[in-house]
Amino acid sequence: MWQRVFAGFMVLLPLFVTVYLLQFIFFMVDRAVGGWLTELMLTTGLAFRQGELVWFLGVPFHDHIPVIGVILLLLILLLIGGIARTPAGRFLFAKIERFFGFIPVARGVYSTVQQVSQALVHERSSFKQVVLVEYPRPGVYTVGFLTGESQGGVLQFTGEEYVNVFLPKSPNPTNGWLALVPRKEVTFLDMSIEDGLKFVISGGVVPPKARLTDQTIFTEQ
Repeated sequence: MWQRVFAGFMVLLPLFVTVYLLQFIFFMVDRAVGGWLTELMLTTGLAFRQGELVWFLGVPFHDHIPVIGVILLLLILLLIGGIARTPAGRFLFAKIERFFGFIPVARGVYSTVQQVSQALVHERSSFKQVVLVEYPRPGVYTVGFLTGESQGGVLQFTGEEYVNVFLPKSPNPTNGWLALVPRKEVTFLDMSIEDGLKFVISGGVVPPKARLTDQTIFTEQ
């Protein structure tokens, strides 16, 4: 009986943790940004305080107007995302990155977070498929990402068909090396790029669900 109770708890644990973290982040952001915005609205006269309540559009609230902080944050993120795509934005963020590079502790934290975020955002578009390669010795497999076919004169003298495989390092998948591997020696997995990246970043703690396939799948992830 207790084993079933424990098994049920372990099944629901990821759901509870996810909901708790999302709720914590939501209320933290909403209270911080929403509190600042509420004070701004009180200063400009768009809202007024009566006792412990804040009145806005005839509706009373405690401390701050709920949800408005999250909405403002989303608008700010949309604005920053648009600016980051412009030449001026790229120049500005390059200066910010250079500034953090001069701070010893912040440099390591900023660099690590930046590399992981870039792996999750950019590499998923360049990686075609998750594969397994026997490395560093026969019988030991390394997770890699197929980046394309070896075309042209590269290894043409061998008379075999090769594929380009990027072998990432864990837990930072932006570091690694390119290997040109014979196609027949590559094990192709029917696994999403996101699951493959999670598996590498977590150091194998988050095992993905995958099945083998005998062909290359060039799908847009």
